[in-house]
Amino acid sequence: MKNYLTRKNYSAGFTLIELLVVIAIIGILSSVVLASLNSARTKGRDARRMSDLHNIQLALELYYNKYGTYKVAGTGYRGDGNGWLGYENGGMYAKAVTRGLQENGFLSAPLIDDPIQKPGYMIYLCEGAQVYALSATKENSTTQDTDYIQKTCNGTGGNGTYTRYGKNYAVTNKTY
Repeated sequence: MKNYLTRKNYSAGFTLIELLVVIAIIGILSSVVLASLNSARTKGRDARRMSDLHNIQLALELYYNKYGTYKVAGTGYRGDGNGWLGYENGGMYAKAVTRGLQENGFLSAPLIDDPIQKPGYMIYLCEGAQVYALSATKENSTTQDTDYIQKTCNGTGGNGTYTRYGKNYAVTNKTY
């Protein structure tokens, strides 16, 4: 006869502690992955902002080559070519600057704007519309970015893109 008292009975399964350890490890790994994913999304949005401004800058240069000015006629704040780039409201902003560039064949999309802030991108013209500054708000700006925008056309002052609107990245046609 077999001795049932000395034989150990093992069940095929995991203990509660083993399951809790595995769940804790999965939780830690998922939080690291989510943090990395958010960082990648932020960098992706900043890359899009820089690309958008570069494309608008190219369109402005083509416009200038054709018309001799960076002021896109009848666009922006009160039709003066300044202000929010991709914003229209039927009043003070009857037509967006980007729509004006698109209608003239220099941009492929009529409204180009920041992926999060609406409105987001700005344009200011200076020196008789011979100098422009395009600006945006990057989520991960550098000290160089914020130093540079303060030197650009209308970067600082009472209505400055940096001081009043919090923009921290700019491109311009003037060397500073």
